[in-house]
Amino acid sequence: MDPDSPRTKPLQIGFPAPLLGDENHRLQVLHLGGGLMGLERPAGVVMNPHPWYPKLPVLTDALRVQLAQEKPELMRLGLRPDMQPRAVFSMDPQIAGVAVLALDEATAEAARNRLGSQLYTLRFQFVALGGPDGDAFDCDLPLAQHFSRPYSLVSHQTGKKTLTQFRRLEQMGRWGLWEAVTQYYRPDQLALHATESGLRIPGDDKYGHEPLVFLSQVKRKWQGDKETEPPLYGSMAVWLSDVRLDDRSALSCPIPPRLGNMIRQLRKHG
Repeated sequence: MDPDSPRTKPLQIGFPAPLLGDENHRLQVLHLGGGLMGLERPAGVVMNPHPWYPKLPVLTDALRVQLAQEKPELMRLGLRPDMQPRAVFSMDPQIAGVAVLALDEATAEAARNRLGSQLYTLRFQFVALGGPDGDAFDCDLPLAQHFSRPYSLVSHQTGKKTLTQFRRLEQMGRWGLWEAVTQYYRPDQLALHATESGLRIPGDDKYGHEPLVFLSQVKRKWQGDKETEPPLYGSMAVWLSDVRLDDRSALSCPIPPRLGNMIRQLRKHG
């Protein structure tokens, strides 16, 4: 099945509230085959239950609920009520984008082994202020998790090795559009490596402490009520744009519409 085929309307799965929060969602199926499912994931949702985010909705739980109910659109995809999807890797809930799910334990173990062997490539795009001179650099600071708080930190004693490769794609006035690539992702890796490198990502309230962006900050002669003005994008300005599973296949996720609009506004007025 190729949901990106120009002959085929992209397949979607509906998640009525409150499965993924207070709103209804229809998420695009990016891939289905070989025991793996690629699924679009909105910001504010975790892939698996995580002790850092006990109150956030869980994508795998929401999918399992609908499988158990034998939801017709899932059955038409060839899924079964007894399937127990599990995430191949976790991702910070502030980051929307590709979710890769294994539909059985054997596939999950094989996929995680490939991930651990750095055979996957995760590619992000994000908006940021600042940064070092030049349009490309690497950050390989080792990361550890705080022993009692939901934070990661740089530690040369207990941290685990990881590498993020950064590349500037475009400059939009004060803001840059950047790409980040890694082959193994650790919690909060992108935000922490970006902050340590001098990049400040709008919506990152844990490390860079950069506020959200409002149109009134960008557009000259903006008219409106700043007291009720919504941000251009309500989460950290990052999405996991694609995950390459091997040399032949990559799962790509469309940019969240509001983040896409934010980038258009920065290009126009930045």
